[in-house]
Amino acid sequence: MTKKRRPKPKARASKKKRKATFSPKLQFMKIIAGLTLLVCLVIAAGLLANRLLMRPAPSVAPAPKPIPIREPKAGPVHHSVPDYEAFHRETVPPPPPIQRVKPVTNGIPVAIIIDDIGYDRKMADGFLDLDVPLTFSVLPMGTFNHSIIDKSLKKDVEIMLHQPMEPGNYPDVNPGPGALLTSMTPDELIAQLNENLARIPGVKGVNNHMGSKLTASAAQMRQIFTILKKRQLFFVDSRTTAETLCRPSAELLHLPFAERDVFIDHIQTEKFVRKQLKLLIKRARKQGYAIGIAHPHPVTLKVLKEMLPELKEAVYLTHASEVVAFQQG
Repeated sequence: MTKKRRPKPKARASKKKRKATFSPKLQFMKIIAGLTLLVCLVIAAGLLANRLLMRPAPSVAPAPKPIPIREPKAGPVHHSVPDYEAFHRETVPPPPPIQRVKPVTNGIPVAIIIDDIGYDRKMADGFLDLDVPLTFSVLPMGTFNHSIIDKSLKKDVEIMLHQPMEPGNYPDVNPGPGALLTSMTPDELIAQLNENLARIPGVKGVNNHMGSKLTASAAQMRQIFTILKKRQLFFVDSRTTAETLCRPSAELLHLPFAERDVFIDHIQTEKFVRKQLKLLIKRARKQGYAIGIAHPHPVTLKVLKEMLPELKEAVYLTHASEVVAFQQG
C-alpha cells in the first residue's frame, strides 16, 4: 500500500501569503494611496498651467504733462527801442511768387498788409488816415501797440500778428523780441507763440517776420499751425525764402492760408513802389486776387495815397482775411 504524501510546508505558507494579499485592510490602504497620488498630480498640473497661462499686465504710460502757458502781464509793454528800424532785416532778395491762375470774378479782391507796425505811431496814423481797408501786421512787443490797435479797430483796418521767426543768417541777423527759433522745444515754441498772440487784441491772423530758416522746417511749422487752427486764425506766408514749407503744412492741417504775391517797397524809391503797385494790380487781374506786403515807410505812404484812385478803379481793396477766404472757396 502506497503512503499518502503530505503537502509541503512551503505550499501552505504560499497559500497564507496569497490570502493575506487580498485582505480588505490592505486593499483600502492602496485605494487611499492611489487617490492621494491622483490629487497631487491634479494640483501640480493646475499650478503648472497657471504659470504658463499668466502674463504680466500691460504697463500704463503716465499721462502727458500739460504744456505750461506763460500768461503775459497786464497792460502795455514798453521797450527802449525807438522804432522798428532798430531791428535787422533779411537782405536776401525775396523769391518770385508762385504762378497761379484763377478765374477772374466781379470785384477782384486785393489785400495790402502793412508789416512792422508797433514802433512808429506817426506812420501808423498816416496809413489809418487813408480811410481804406488795410491790414496792420503788428510786432508782438511794439512800444505803441495798444494805442495803434485801439485806433485801428475803430477804423476799417484788420489786425494780424507779425510773428518774428528765425532767419537763415541768425544770430548775425536778429528777428527781434518774441522770436520763434528752430532751437526751441515744442513747449517753448508754443508758449512763446501763445504769449505773443495774447499781446495783440483783436488778432485775426498771423504772418512771418523774416523766418527763412524756420518756415523751411515742416515739423515746427505744423506745431505753430496747430495753435493757429485751435484759435481759428489764418496764416499768410510772407515767402522770405523759396524753400518755405508753409503751404503743405497748412494744407495738412486744413488751416486757412495764403501767400504773399508782391513785396511793394523792399526798395524805397517812389519809382519802385509805383511799379510794384502796378504789378500788384496786374497780378490780381491774372489770378483773380492778390496780397501785397508793404512797410511803414514815408515813400510807401506817399505813393499809395497818390495811387489810391487807380487801385480802387482796378481792384476791390479788402482785408487779408477776405482774400484768404476767397482762395479757400
